[in-house]
Amino acid sequence: MARIAFITPEFVTDVRNAGGLGNYLFRIGKLLVERDHQVEIFVYSNLEPSIVMHEGIRVERVTRLARGPWLRIMENMSRVPRVGYVFHLITRAYALAAAMQRRHRVAPFDIVQSSDYLAVGLAVRRVKGRVHLVRCSSAADLCNEVSGDSSTGEKWRERLERATLRRADKAYAPSRFVSAHYRNRHGIPVDVLRPPMGLEVTPSIDPPCGLPDRFLLHFGLLGNRTGTPWLTNALRIAFEAEPSLRMVWAGRGKFDEITDLRDSLGQHRFKVQILYPLAKPDVYAVLQRADATVLPSLVDNLPNTAIESLTLGIPVIGTRGVSIDELVEHGITGELVPLGDVDGLASAMVKFWRGETSVRKGFAWRGGIAEEMQPERAVENLLKMAAAAAGSSLNAPLSGNDSMKVNADEVNLMES
Repeated sequence: MARIAFITPEFVTDVRNAGGLGNYLFRIGKLLVERDHQVEIFVYSNLEPSIVMHEGIRVERVTRLARGPWLRIMENMSRVPRVGYVFHLITRAYALAAAMQRRHRVAPFDIVQSSDYLAVGLAVRRVKGRVHLVRCSSAADLCNEVSGDSSTGEKWRERLERATLRRADKAYAPSRFVSAHYRNRHGIPVDVLRPPMGLEVTPSIDPPCGLPDRFLLHFGLLGNRTGTPWLTNALRIAFEAEPSLRMVWAGRGKFDEITDLRDSLGQHRFKVQILYPLAKPDVYAVLQRADATVLPSLVDNLPNTAIESLTLGIPVIGTRGVSIDELVEHGITGELVPLGDVDGLASAMVKFWRGETSVRKGFAWRGGIAEEMQPERAVENLLKMAAAAAGSSLNAPLSGNDSMKVNADEVNLMES
């Protein structure tokens, strides 16, 4: 039996419709508990500090840290314009690491896994007999390139996330796409470890609202990174070619931007139904009724939306080359479209609508990556990676009194 701590900025107990990271942690946490491991979550929360039990998982909600004068100074610095964001990220990392370390003194952990997302694992100590894994939830620089965000705050975030990866005993990503990015662009060794497939909850018996008799579904995060504007342009062509086609968009995004995209379709705008964030069982109820999902991401990292679709036997129309192609087998479990190909995406949707493809809803997802993602194998691979990392970390220097200090060289503070 292993004791495992997960450090995260989000979890399903604190954020309704938590993102991919929160849902992944719930999925892997449940599987570990079912196999008699002890799992604890340390989540930075806007709720009151507390400890709750969720499906056998101990969840500690961590809020602002004000222990010691220098930490209070850092917290105050987080309110300063321009530099405040980076101090907020560092303060949050220290708060989470401190909470985990206090718990470790009482009931030691064998494994600590943090996320690179928002650098929440930046301040985790290196302790003898304990291994620290960092999971790459995203590649911030790739996402910012797609969104056009070159702000000072986001540049700091990118550097802090890379520093988090470099400080780990082992870093890994769910996709080859993100792993190769970190290796090739930044020289950071990032392995590949697939997450477990499956659903966190049972789908609702009925959807929460009326739906078209037939529809294609675009769901999850709605916005530029997940290709919603590209999809909108493709729908203009698809609706002209096949007027009976219907679309449902379900998820979270910027309300005004999403409605503006829908309204830009003019006379066809009423063929797109928008459902804003639903409870997970209701999301699955809608997903089960879709003919196919349309996931034209510009950058991604083995998205839960694709995993959930394939798990339920729903074909995926997705992007080639941004990790969705690691999940979807073209012509077997879906169709893959070159990045940014408006005509190609429109054609794929029309083909599915008309039944002019060999891919049919209701398939059993088997073979290839699906075998790596079988729950038993995914858990086994995670524990094997931790064991290997523990062995390789025995010769690494342990932290002293300054073990939670962040080396400025690692973060490249002076990088322009």
